[in-house]
Amino acid sequence: MRHTFLRHHPNSAGLLLFFSGWGSEPCMFSNGIEGSAAYDILMLWDYRDMDFDLGILNGYNEVRVLAWSMGVWAAGKALGGADMVNGLRLAVNGTPFPVDDSKGIPTAIFDGTLNGLSERTLAKFRRRMCGSTEALEQLLSCGLTRSVDELREELSAIREAVRHGADHDAGMFSGTAAADAPGDFSWDHAVIGSGDLIFPSANQTEAWKGLDVPVSLLDIPHYDISLFKRLLYKEDSWTNI
Repeated sequence: MRHTFLRHHPNSAGLLLFFSGWGSEPCMFSNGIEGSAAYDILMLWDYRDMDFDLGILNGYNEVRVLAWSMGVWAAGKALGGADMVNGLRLAVNGTPFPVDDSKGIPTAIFDGTLNGLSERTLAKFRRRMCGSTEALEQLLSCGLTRSVDELREELSAIREAVRHGADHDAGMFSGTAAADAPGDFSWDHAVIGSGDLIFPSANQTEAWKGLDVPVSLLDIPHYDISLFKRLLYKEDSWTNI
């Protein structure tokens, strides 16, 4: 996976690791980078491979995690039981079960998106992701540059990683469904958007209920830039969700 600092100040005591969703680019979350703050912000994106250097976390007194959409799954895979993550862990509009009929994106929808991905279907996906034409126009104005071919490669890599992980987990946990093995990473809180048209809110609710993770239900679409401005750039916003 690729990483980009959205904010980086010398001598910052804390680090916010932000695992973004499929198809993300830094420009989608860069508003608010000005000014000093206690936390550096490191965005993780492009999950065509899942390599992550934990050495990046060295030197910080506190490391907290924010994950969105497919990033919720990616964070669990990349961090596992990493003891350097000693701060809050917040998931937004995603689950540790990214391809799952009852706790994630239904299998037929995920595979249909992958198999039919084109400029036209990507545009429809982004419209559903944003929830309104106005929000979509704001997203597109940031200057997205990744091609459909690149996004297809990323989605295919995620699908294969999920499938491989399910096969591996099924072998490790005798008598347990693979989808019921989210890994070693635990979450403190989850935000569910009632208007999420990508990860069904009912499936998110089911996933977090099974993991005993408290949730906040907000009236937001899958991608809500105003929420990310608060969660990324205002440190006290996590206690006021």
